[in-house]
Amino acid sequence: MIPSVTRRLSCRTVATCRAVAVCVLILCPASTGSAQLRTWENFTNVRNVIALATHGDTVWAATTGGLVRRSTVDPSVDARLTNADGLGGNDLQFVCVDSAGALWTGGANGRLSRRRSDTRWDVYPFADGDGLPITLNAATPGPDRFLWVGSHIGVHKFDTQRNGGELKETYQRIGEWPDGMPVTDVLVAEGMLWITSADGVARARVDDPFLLIRDHWMSWGNLGTVDAIAVFDGAVYAGGANGLFVFAPAGISASDSAWLPVGLTDRHVVDLIPTNDTLWVMTSAGLAVCVDGLCATLSIPDAGTSGFTSVARSDDGTIWVGKKGLGVWSRLDDEWRRIEFLGPLDDLLADVAVGTDGKVWCVFPNHGAAFLEDGQWTKIPYYIVGSGGPGEDVAVAPNGDVWLGTFGSGAYRVDPAAPLDDTGWVHYNETNSTLVGIEQSASYVLVTDIAFDSTGRVWLANSAAVQGRAIAFYDHGCWGIFDTADGLQMPGLRAVLAMTANSLLIGTEGGGLLELTYPGTLCDGSEPIPTQGHVKQKGTGDGLPSDEVTALLIDRADSLWVGTKFGLVKWDPRFREFDAVDLPAEAGLTIQALAADAANGIWIGTTLGLVYRAPDGTMEFFTSAHSGLVGDNVQAIAVDEAGGALWIATRSGLSRTHGPLPAASAIENAVAYPNPVTIGGGEEPLVRFNAPIGSHVFIFTVDGKAVRDLPAHLGWDCRNNRGRFVANGIYLFVLRGPDAEYGRGKIAVFNRE
Repeated sequence: MIPSVTRRLSCRTVATCRAVAVCVLILCPASTGSAQLRTWENFTNVRNVIALATHGDTVWAATTGGLVRRSTVDPSVDARLTNADGLGGNDLQFVCVDSAGALWTGGANGRLSRRRSDTRWDVYPFADGDGLPITLNAATPGPDRFLWVGSHIGVHKFDTQRNGGELKETYQRIGEWPDGMPVTDVLVAEGMLWITSADGVARARVDDPFLLIRDHWMSWGNLGTVDAIAVFDGAVYAGGANGLFVFAPAGISASDSAWLPVGLTDRHVVDLIPTNDTLWVMTSAGLAVCVDGLCATLSIPDAGTSGFTSVARSDDGTIWVGKKGLGVWSRLDDEWRRIEFLGPLDDLLADVAVGTDGKVWCVFPNHGAAFLEDGQWTKIPYYIVGSGGPGEDVAVAPNGDVWLGTFGSGAYRVDPAAPLDDTGWVHYNETNSTLVGIEQSASYVLVTDIAFDSTGRVWLANSAAVQGRAIAFYDHGCWGIFDTADGLQMPGLRAVLAMTANSLLIGTEGGGLLELTYPGTLCDGSEPIPTQGHVKQKGTGDGLPSDEVTALLIDRADSLWVGTKFGLVKWDPRFREFDAVDLPAEAGLTIQALAADAANGIWIGTTLGLVYRAPDGTMEFFTSAHSGLVGDNVQAIAVDEAGGALWIATRSGLSRTHGPLPAASAIENAVAYPNPVTIGGGEEPLVRFNAPIGSHVFIFTVDGKAVRDLPAHLGWDCRNNRGRFVANGIYLFVLRGPDAEYGRGKIAVFNRE
């Protein structure tokens, strides 16, 4: 059933997007219901609520970190949904439910999502003629099969049934509005289509076949920015930056006098929800109600007076209010209650590290640090950061200590056994360490990366420090430095570090790659020994793609990988030169993170996505649009050495996916996985072995016939030596280790082809 016109079915954004010139729309349906090649789990901040919708006993919240479902009767079904669950995107701007019960949502990445059931999503990408995503701001179902979608370039008529869902037309020439005006809200009522923008309100007959013609639209200006529109008590109301207006249709002229002010002129109206006798008005400063032409504001306890975005009403009479940063409040029988959406501190992460105890430590540049344990987030209260001194990095030392760096406040050493205890941490700055500040402020101490050598010594990149004191070290209670006297020249504000057996590698922002060789002993008791390091420098003249080094990795075979602003290279010790590593073109050139998993597969984070380079050199590329990766701008990657999981920190949240199992301590303990394995299950089968690097595997039938032999790190693709898939059955494997030791086991194969 379609609700009466007193219940608004539209959904919209509170943001006004920039205007874009006339473009061609590209739209291709993409079902996300099929099995994915790997599993993903995403952790996002869902406290930035942008829009709300209700359906039956369910409340839906569209947030910048995905979609939240909350039941009014059964909390066990409450959930948060991201692209890892099949949603088209996480930075959402609207949510609504059509008359068939299908839920629609979309947002910044231009992907319209329809949820037909609890497990299936259909996703429809919207892109302009240049292939760039179109920001989707609002949508409303019509009385027929069409969904009307407002975007940053106009309004779109979407056929929800034809070919499973397809675009019919896009309208960018609206009355007297400039071409391509962003549409902020959409409403269908009494045969009319109403849309709003920063230029006011426009309308047309919803069944008009000539809406591509400008004159078939009527528009009204001088209302200022309008963000919400609804029908209440038979009249059309619009709200925006200049308060609340009602449409007076007498004469139906395109004059400004057609819209009469109702009130709230000192408030910015962002959402409207009508009920039988009340118009609920959400302003950015709080909630108001309008009855019989009079409007009054309501007080929401402990909610503040800014950042409100949305309002909804469920069938039991509960009023729901959404706000940026603080989640949702509900009101029933005049009693307000805050609904907390727990999760990470923010969606923008700077770094991630995993401790031996399984805690996942994350740095959020403007919000501090927190660790994730057993699904719960705990904030570190003493790690104080902010816009003037953001958080930079986190690393876990061999002894389990957690080190945190900042861009302005020095470094912290934390005992993870008691992270919230005042005795469990130490803050290092210019007063109690060899860390020093920048030339303009001695107390502004930059620590942009942290690394550990085999002795447990801690190395800190003290970037932009005065007197060239670019590297500080902490050696079991002793602090020391390396500076310009040791040949260190580190231009730029950030440096990244990596350790070899007897040297420190320093990637600089403009000075290429530095190698600092130092003596084995640096401290005598608590005092540093006067020593002098030796520095070698390599730059573009030596084969680096850029002198701006952004990521370093010594992999599990002791090979050096160098990520730069313009590409990735690997050091070839045989020819003493850098070899370029060609990545998929769509991954871009700017490398921001590197990590090696248990099988020595290389994970490469770029500004455009995540690349996996398998030990055999083959590559996979992951983005948020084509996988469950939470965001495309990858900041850091960490490997859980105990469990093998891979953690990816992005500017849009934190993702976890599975990596290979950690190498067995002895080859006789190595296993094959997955086991059993299926041929013809929708994926290319691949059996991996967590054997030590350098191992070889031999596959046999149960009666001893040879099937295949190959290096263990490549895995077995369930094919024989002639390249054909093997038959159903049990197969034996024998692993030969690098020292000629052996391990054995069985693999069950199900062949469905």
